[in-house]
Order: sequence, then C-alpha cells, then structure tokens
Amino acid sequence: MAEENKAGGGGVNEMPPEMNADEQAWLDRKRARKEKRDHGKPEPFRMNSMLDILTIILVFLLKSYSASPVNITQQEDMSLPDSTSRLKPEDTVTVAVSKRNVMVDEEPVVEVRDGKVDASAKRDGEHSYFITPLYDALYEKAENARNVAKYNPNVEFKGRLTMIADKDSPFRLLSEVMYTAGQAEYSQYKFAVIQAGD
Repeated sequence: MAEENKAGGGGVNEMPPEMNADEQAWLDRKRARKEKRDHGKPEPFRMNSMLDILTIILVFLLKSYSASPVNITQQEDMSLPDSTSRLKPEDTVTVAVSKRNVMVDEEPVVEVRDGKVDASAKRDGEHSYFITPLYDALYEKAENARNVAKYNPNVEFKGRLTMIADKDSPFRLLSEVMYTAGQAEYSQYKFAVIQAGD
C-alpha cells in the first residue's frame, strides 16, 4: 500500500513512521513562519536597537553642546584680541561687532560703516547711544528666555551677554552696543578673546 501511495504521488501531509502528530504540527508551523518571512513580511519592531541609536545620538549631542557653548565664526573683517584668561565661556546670547555689521547670535541686525552705526538706526540721531534694531533683537531674545524660564525653573534669565568684537573696534561703538544691551536688560558682559599661548 505504501508503494501505491508513492506511485500515485502520495499525500502532502504524509508523515514518516517515526514522526508523531505533535512533531508534524510543529514542523508545519515552522514551515509556515519561514514562508511568511520569505514572502516579504516585515520583521517585528526591535526596540533595543532603536534605544541604542537614540542613546548614541544623545551622548554625541551632550558632548558637543558642553564642548563649545560659544560659537565664533571666524570672519575676514573681525580679528579677536589676545588674552591669558582661563575662564570658560558660558552659553549666552552673543553680540558680534565686526567692521561691517553688528550681529546677534550670528544674525546681522545693523550695518557698521567706518566704525559707526548710521544715525537713522539710532533712536535720537547721530549722538545717541541707543541702537534701535539691536535693542529690538536683544529684547526679543530676553523675552524668549523669560518665557522658557516660566515653564522650566532650571533655566533662568540672568541677563548675561557675550561680546565678540574686532580688536580695532572704536570704543564709542562698543559703548553704544553695551548701552543698548543694558536697555534690553542685559547687565552682565563677557568679552570673547583668543587665548594667548604660554
């Protein structure tokens, strides 16, 4: 009878004499899983791999954030003075004064020509110390910081400002920038310098 089955093609679920029904059911389930996998069924989502990737990204971001809190982009129209100070920079709003313009966090806010800000950009004309576009930009930054502080008590607006100025900037121009920053409630200033060698 076994020979007749072989000649006639036999049954698909025919099992060898040494396999019982449980083993055959297990084998069928295994084949079915393999067929699903082979037919493009997606693998189940593995959370561990995603957590590993996110952890690596977080560590990288924290390391780069703490390494350089003050970003200074070198420009041909600005060279910083030298200093032997060992103080570490803080993450603050930066005001850069170059030979061409005054920038707040690398965004130009007002032009500088021959070491002066045009009288039209000042509140009370040429002799004024108040630079209106600079005040507007700094006041907006201060308001944003105060709004963040409302929701996050660990972030406090302290009115700190980092000045990045060309070493040949006129004292009058720096005084105008500092006066305007003071009007926008920035009362603590730090000056960015190039660390001189020992």
